[in-house]
Amino acid sequence: MANVIEDVAIIGAGLGGMAFAIALSQRSIPCRIYERRNENSETFNSGVTLGPNGSRVLDSLGILQRIAPLSYQTETHTFKGPEGNTLNRINIATKELSEYKGHRIYRQILKQEFAAVLKELKIPVEYGAKFEKVVDESADGIAFLINDRVERASVLVGADGIHSTVRKYLTPARPEYVGLVCIYGHLPTDEVSCSPKKPIKHARSKMNPGFTYPALDRGGWEALAHEPDKLYNMFCKDYEQWGPAGRSIMDLLSTRKEGLLLWPFHRMPKLSSWASPAGRVIIIGDAAHAMPPSSGQGVNQALEDAFTLSVLLKSLSSKTNANEALRLWHERRQDRIDMTLKMAEETNVKRLPKAERLALEKRGPHSEQQRKILEDLKWLASPDMDEGTTN
Repeated sequence: MANVIEDVAIIGAGLGGMAFAIALSQRSIPCRIYERRNENSETFNSGVTLGPNGSRVLDSLGILQRIAPLSYQTETHTFKGPEGNTLNRINIATKELSEYKGHRIYRQILKQEFAAVLKELKIPVEYGAKFEKVVDESADGIAFLINDRVERASVLVGADGIHSTVRKYLTPARPEYVGLVCIYGHLPTDEVSCSPKKPIKHARSKMNPGFTYPALDRGGWEALAHEPDKLYNMFCKDYEQWGPAGRSIMDLLSTRKEGLLLWPFHRMPKLSSWASPAGRVIIIGDAAHAMPPSSGQGVNQALEDAFTLSVLLKSLSSKTNANEALRLWHERRQDRIDMTLKMAEETNVKRLPKAERLALEKRGPHSEQQRKILEDLKWLASPDMDEGTTN
């Protein structure tokens, strides 16, 4: 890779891609985004949990102060049992862990704030722009097809999600279904008996039990997601096993079936590299390491990718071995992804119905290391590669 990054092309205007563009702009690296969807397309209408690590990145990008008033801020996650009793409480953003609290916000609202910043910074975004393939990669840059026309850049970064097209240039590996789906719906917090009684702005309660379910292809999952009656029946299949709190939520959602969401849990197998041999094509976020949403870290880890990669690209010089720098960046990022996945495995078990949870525990208890990872989150709140600074 040449010693100077003249410009960066980003595929995907999701949260990771937009954060990366903003971080590059802060470092005076020209960039542009190509997004296959239309500008006004709505994203998956779920909530996003920003942990202290993600909040730290947003602060460095100048976005945290914009979204804080639109968020529900929290320091703990509480797990409730079938009777509405508290099973476990995990400290995710206490003062002992971090200066930043957790922020819960709707994905669409967060996306709108990112888009507003892109416009303020005059970062070009081309919507309706379908990335097709890499045409040529050399020591001088990368050529690629967008809507049948050839575009060029110093570096191409794929932030195009779990079904990434850019990833196909690096590896034939595809996301693996972990055998678990989550069905959930949102309710006003004041309607849920086990929710906090103090007034909370911008908050809605969510119940999201997990179910084992046979694997489907992408079309099958999309079809199932548009069958509200079937989703509701699956959601309520263990109705009698739940206590009054759980059953009341199920009853309330009976009139909101159209708002139920389906999320099959997938994860990417560990990749040997997130960059091409010449270092001109790089993938980040779900394209590189899609993980089950039960980790609560999908967006946070994409934000970490975006920030740390922008720092790395800015640091390259004539004395830098760029491929070695990318290798070390991937190695450090992979360590955090591995820890996050272990945390997600422990959380997945807690979301299963009691009978399935006990059966899984009988087949093989989870390691003490995994339990400690979930209980002590200092490693997660700690900055990674100076992510809390703006060099």
